[in-house]
Amino acid sequence: MSDKYFNNAIIGNSKILGTLSDKGEILRLYYPNIDYFQLIDKYSIGIYKGTQIFWFKDAELVKQYYDGNILYTELNVNGVDVTLRDYILPDKNILVRAIKFMRPSDMLIYSNLNSDVNKQVSSMIIDNTLIQYSQEMYMATFTNKSIHKYQINNVGNTLDRLDFKSEDYIGMSAESIISYEDVSEITLYITLNKTLNESLETVKWTKEQVENVLYNHTKEYWDKYIKQFDDNVLLKSIHKINEKEIIKRTIYMFALLSNKETGAVLASPDVDETFSKCGRYGYCWPRDALFINEALKILGMDNLLHKFYNEWAKKTQFSNGLFEQRYYSNGQLAPSWGLQIDETCAILIGLNRHVNYLFLDDMIFKATIALMNFVNEKGISKSSYDIWEERKGSHLYSTASIYAGLKAGYEMLSMIDKEKYKDFLGRVDNTIKNIKDSIKFYFVENGHFKRSLDNNLVDISLLSVVTPFDIFDVNDDIVKNTIDEIERTLHMANGGYMRYQWDSYVGGNTWIISSLWLAMYYIKANNIPRAKELFDWVTNHADSLYFLPEQIEREGDKTAWVSQLSWSHAMYIIVKKMLLESEGN
Repeated sequence: MSDKYFNNAIIGNSKILGTLSDKGEILRLYYPNIDYFQLIDKYSIGIYKGTQIFWFKDAELVKQYYDGNILYTELNVNGVDVTLRDYILPDKNILVRAIKFMRPSDMLIYSNLNSDVNKQVSSMIIDNTLIQYSQEMYMATFTNKSIHKYQINNVGNTLDRLDFKSEDYIGMSAESIISYEDVSEITLYITLNKTLNESLETVKWTKEQVENVLYNHTKEYWDKYIKQFDDNVLLKSIHKINEKEIIKRTIYMFALLSNKETGAVLASPDVDETFSKCGRYGYCWPRDALFINEALKILGMDNLLHKFYNEWAKKTQFSNGLFEQRYYSNGQLAPSWGLQIDETCAILIGLNRHVNYLFLDDMIFKATIALMNFVNEKGISKSSYDIWEERKGSHLYSTASIYAGLKAGYEMLSMIDKEKYKDFLGRVDNTIKNIKDSIKFYFVENGHFKRSLDNNLVDISLLSVVTPFDIFDVNDDIVKNTIDEIERTLHMANGGYMRYQWDSYVGGNTWIISSLWLAMYYIKANNIPRAKELFDWVTNHADSLYFLPEQIEREGDKTAWVSQLSWSHAMYIIVKKMLLESEGN
């Protein structure tokens, strides 16, 4: 797996997900789920002359833009203007790439799939179609033209000399090449199926279609999809083009990154499968879901909310009442490195805010007991990983989340059957009161909050005691002193804010959520002008496709890490709604 640290664009249909570079190169393709398996190691298109290949990925970018969830990329490839139109059919697992060349060219496609000892990839050519396959996965690549030459094994030598064998022998190789001669307009299709027969049937059906009809079908689907949000308060009340485009891109993005069966939304498509810089992003965190589900509620995407809490959460809860750090979108446990108690708290808080929980009493009761058991003799959180998943200990954010989680559990169990849970609710109530006192005793130093028992660095998550967990009033002197420390230590030259002092992750940059989190505080403190400044800064740091990243480079204005972060988009929606409410909308 080569290093591919940025997904510039995404396309999909919520069953499969594709990510592309700024030059239109397919970087990742997920099937049969939006988060696994990731099929592509490298999938490149180029034009060739003699023994020279001019790859699209090395071309000069003219422009890349969206029309709904249809992606356009305009390139200049060695003097040849090329336009790509990429989309995935909304109701079939077919990726369509309509390609136009300014002048006729010979086109080459290099396809190298992920392969390991458990799912070795092989290849074959059937009816002018390259089929690459492994266990329960058949990927077919073909066009509306006949293949000129191909190679399904020993590709390395072929690329050096462009000496195609075009022989169908045993293709025990993850990489293959096919070429097309003298093309001006060509439609490249990639179909995904679980069996060979299904693959051949899908190929046959696709070859009978007209690309423009498929395009119109897809465009109409997404036009109709976005139209249902026309009356949403955000889109109706916003007149600034950039804000509107970010919100519309958020809606499109959530549609692509959500599992329709479970309601779970991915944190982001993965960017680092080799773990060279991070622990990967293509999972669902209950912690992220607390903010994402709030945004979904605001946007009116309630169908995902109900599925998330009534299906996904029920499926993922452990018998001891806890929820793990992260999961796949279908609810299966994903690789984790330690318990974060705030994940369990996030589920209870979200349940209380967003859905009819009256028939979820077993899940609520078990989770509330689990939180009670996680409060130590000091009245604070037992040791767990912090919000940033870097340090184990007793943290303010963890303790604050337990306070809010227990409060949510108390309110829900009181509504479900106050008499039945009477004794238990009494203990919960006492614990909630004690936690607030314990926070003041153990997590205050020099007049302001500190993030852990053994760590007094200033951290943006200190804001959690005000928002979203509502433990302390915005006018509390400790809160005000904490804000002063955040402004003094986390504010960077580019106008953004770090997560915490001396943050070194991916170089230590400013985070979108830090500015938005601070904006949430200022709205609650009725300092609307300051909140708007922070919100505008975020708006101005969306990328050219209106995605909000995780980080902006610390001494500049460009995306530093992860282009499509659901948490960033969710907090953008939340803050915009809060700003509208502050204006009386």
